[in-house]
Amino acid sequence: MAGVYGEIDSRADFQRVLGEAMAITRRILQQRPDNETVEVIDTQLDAMTRWSTAGRDPTQAERKTINVGLIAARELDAGANSESGVLAQKLHALNNYFEDWPSDQAASSATDDDFFDAD
Repeated sequence: MAGVYGEIDSRADFQRVLGEAMAITRRILQQRPDNETVEVIDTQLDAMTRWSTAGRDPTQAERKTINVGLIAARELDAGANSESGVLAQKLHALNNYFEDWPSDQAASSATDDDFFDAD
């Protein structure tokens, strides 16, 4: 684990975690298609996918439009032993990584102290 980016230590990890989060949101939406919170999360994850596919670097403006971490903090219980808890943890890591869009080297060595020092 790399601190603020959770299980994400590289762009490849980002894509993997993004895919896992999307799979969870789609399963939740199949069970509860009227879940507006998860619909918003799904839409943002789809945008993150489009903006980072095939090695594309998302623009700073694109990176600022994503707030799945905030949604997760407000609407999901990251401590819950459930699918939504797992999703919340992934969303926090994805949001932090996407917002910063670090190099693989920076991501693999990042700590929470780096994040707090940047503010």
